[in-house]
Amino acid sequence: MRNKYTHALTFTAGAAVLASMMFTFPGQSVNAAETSSYHQIIEFEDANHFEANGNNRIESSQFADYSGSGYLYLVSGWGEVNFSVPQAGEYKITIASNADTYKENYLYLDHDSAGTLTTAGNGWQEDVYTCYLSEGSHKFGVSTGWGYTALDYVVVESVSDSPSPSANGMYISNGRLYDADGKEFVMRGINIAHAWYPDYTQTSINAIADLGANCVRVVLADGTQWNKTSRSEVENIISWCEARGLVCILEVHDHTGYDDVSRLNTAVSYWTDMADLLNAHKNYVIVNIANEWLGTWNNSSTWTSSYQSAIRSLRNAGIGNVLMVDTSGYGQETSTCINNCQSVVSADNTGNTMISIHMYSVAGKDAATVENNIDSMVSKGVCFCIGEFGNWQNGGDVDETAIMRRCTDKNVGYLAWSWKGNSGIDTSLDIANDWAGSSLTDWGSYVFYADGIGIRATSRLAY
Repeated sequence: MRNKYTHALTFTAGAAVLASMMFTFPGQSVNAAETSSYHQIIEFEDANHFEANGNNRIESSQFADYSGSGYLYLVSGWGEVNFSVPQAGEYKITIASNADTYKENYLYLDHDSAGTLTTAGNGWQEDVYTCYLSEGSHKFGVSTGWGYTALDYVVVESVSDSPSPSANGMYISNGRLYDADGKEFVMRGINIAHAWYPDYTQTSINAIADLGANCVRVVLADGTQWNKTSRSEVENIISWCEARGLVCILEVHDHTGYDDVSRLNTAVSYWTDMADLLNAHKNYVIVNIANEWLGTWNNSSTWTSSYQSAIRSLRNAGIGNVLMVDTSGYGQETSTCINNCQSVVSADNTGNTMISIHMYSVAGKDAATVENNIDSMVSKGVCFCIGEFGNWQNGGDVDETAIMRRCTDKNVGYLAWSWKGNSGIDTSLDIANDWAGSSLTDWGSYVFYADGIGIRATSRLAY
């Protein structure tokens, strides 16, 4: 038996990541860590599938203690194995490699980047990660950067669908959000405009809790456009939510619709300045990085790369909470998140980033649009919610019934906009006629009491 050591795979995804992939990393809170029945070992020498360029070859002499009858010595080009999984789900993939000195090469899964394979050299090592795979055939391989690397085998194992309780707060597994006790959490909540009406936040939270919601999304400001929400204010908001058992989604609203990446980075700095506070409340607090940043449509590469960088910055600062990312086009450009959501969430080395879509008169205009958007996201295996929706927007109708029904059918979270404080033509989006919630608007009554799909019928508290 060879004396291998195992370490985490360094992952640097490209802009496009396969529609069936969702990465998490070993040693960093993979909550569904136990593997179940599916287990396949593919030896590179048996696969015998590599670029025939006169340099690559099946070898058995340079490195000892390999498994099977040899290994693929990859000098340049590519080498890969093929496998098939019986059903869609989360899988653990292990690759064994060796080299005479330190080498860096590139991994791919099917037709897309799967990160960097860093081989320390002078000993066999195993690199392990988990990914979401669609049912059927896949290929996993290495394309050379530095080359001159020995590839022994790949192991593909299914991961248990039953997540374990986490000591690290709320988390995501298999495209679903869980509380720290391992219970799936489906958001049924309301947006609260704290940044503009801070004197009414506690009253609003209590009223929303009394009506049966399980979460609130709270508007904050980092000082760029509105008065900065202070650390003490954030502490109070969290404590009020926790006292009522509500999950607290915090968002910075200053950068709504802006395309400047520096604005997104300003929001990131706001969060990193209070990393310790956020971490102390990982059981209840989700960080929605920036409300509706990137108003421009058809700019998916900017959305993808900018949020990948933002996520890495937040994790590098030590923030361990679940993160939430709004899609582009004021939260309504669903093609961007459908096509690129896996690339964005794969930048999170904890696997705990989710996507938020806002459904108004574009993304939520009719039942067909709503169902296509929600079903397309579900098929990606990425955790997401409808972070805002209304029943009307700027003269355009919104199919709130379709939104609530499809979310109920698919176990997707939704948060209605908004408790109170809307102005001008948006006044009709107020859910309550008064901050204490003693009287609800027609919109508010529907959100809470709609038969079989409203908050009262479908909300379950965390823990």
